[in-house]
Amino acid sequence: VIDVIPLVERAYYDLIFAAKNVQVQQLSLALAEQLLEDNKKRVEVGTMAPLEEKQAEAQVAARKADLISSLQTLGTQQNTLKNLLTDDFMAWSEVQIHPTETLIAVEGIFDKQASWRKGIAMRPDLLQLMEDLEKQNIEVRYNHNQLFPALDLIGSFRQNGLDSNFRDTFGESLSGRNPSYSIGARLTVPLGNRSARNRFRASKAVKQQAILRLKQSEQNIIVEIDNAIKTAQSNYRRVEATREARKYAEAALDAEEKKLANGASTSFVVLQLQKDLTDARSSELRALADYNKSLADLAKSEGTTLEKKKLSLDLE
Repeated sequence: VIDVIPLVERAYYDLIFAAKNVQVQQLSLALAEQLLEDNKKRVEVGTMAPLEEKQAEAQVAARKADLISSLQTLGTQQNTLKNLLTDDFMAWSEVQIHPTETLIAVEGIFDKQASWRKGIAMRPDLLQLMEDLEKQNIEVRYNHNQLFPALDLIGSFRQNGLDSNFRDTFGESLSGRNPSYSIGARLTVPLGNRSARNRFRASKAVKQQAILRLKQSEQNIIVEIDNAIKTAQSNYRRVEATREARKYAEAALDAEEKKLANGASTSFVVLQLQKDLTDARSSELRALADYNKSLADLAKSEGTTLEKKKLSLDLE
């Protein structure tokens, strides 16, 4: 369950990105088409060379291709999420999944030491290794006991029936008139006991291997959590940087469009700035999706996925 939930989260955030990116490409196409329309009017009145109209037409065609590609990506991401949500894909093949959330970035409070403690205490794979080691400890103690002499106490108690026929014998045995009992001890001293010693040595070796696996797993979890925190922090900084880049791209395009309207710029520059703005918007969306996915990965690394999703599993 802890493995599947992050996969669903990642697929969902990728789907939101794909859906938003389609909108970005549609807006980009609309900007290119508007510029083309404006350029046609300028060519007609003789204030612009026909070459610039052709440049705008080329960019419209390129934006259409980008939109087609983004729609294909959206369809692929829908299928990825459907594959995780159902075991009957054919029944879902025509279903359109529309995300109800938007991509946001809430800055997380990352405490490496606390995350390490959670990972050591809550990771199911590590808990399983701890349980395996405890079982092996029991095996070692048992095999160690087999090396020593054994003193067993033996006791028995019987109710006897002594008579000439079965009925009377059965009744007499129930009456308790002829009890008998015995008690004793048996001392077993192993001579050589090579097989027991071999089993003890083998169980100690298996225990040592279990200890090494546990230590290696603990270190792997610590490294995994450290990497997950660094990735989340980096992705959050990417969100801030790409947001600023998008704002600057919007401002630059707006200024250049005004210059073009006054004859102080060219459509080539405006088209390039339109493309820069589209790339900046897509980069911001990608950073937002990656940040949210990195938070899901961090929860998985800590073993806190169920806790953070307020889920509990009851085994019957």
